[in-house]
Amino acid sequence: MSDQCKITGEQLRKDGFGVNKLFHCIVCEALDNKNEGAKLVGFCLSFFAYSTWEGKFLHMEDLYIHKDHRRKGLGTKMFHHLNKFAVENDCCRLQFAVLNWNKPAIDFYNTLGVINLTEKEGWNVYRMTSSVMQQLAGQLVTVDDAI
Repeated sequence: MSDQCKITGEQLRKDGFGVNKLFHCIVCEALDNKNEGAKLVGFCLSFFAYSTWEGKFLHMEDLYIHKDHRRKGLGTKMFHHLNKFAVENDCCRLQFAVLNWNKPAIDFYNTLGVINLTEKEGWNVYRMTSSVMQQLAGQLVTVDDAI
């Protein structure tokens, strides 16, 4: 999946640490055995969104732990920290997507009592790529054209 990553480090810095922060990020560091200090081994990226039915909520975009540091409880600790952040910020829910082949993640989230919206409510997730957005923007229809 790393071949799908199109964002640059500079864009991430601007969007997450610039004047208008678009996301929040929890990082997980581990001490390096070679006494070289702390090393980044995981992160959890989230942002606020809004539901017209319920209000402000937190969307978790990614929770990632480097493969050498998995199965040590780090992901659980980050998720609990993220949940606390959502509660402290008066969010009505914490929402996220999990790829259907990621059975370890699905099993983990199921232990927490989450709801699988695909199964329970039939929600489908859609994505419009930048090229399709540009094409549609070129076909802009005004209100007068639609009448």
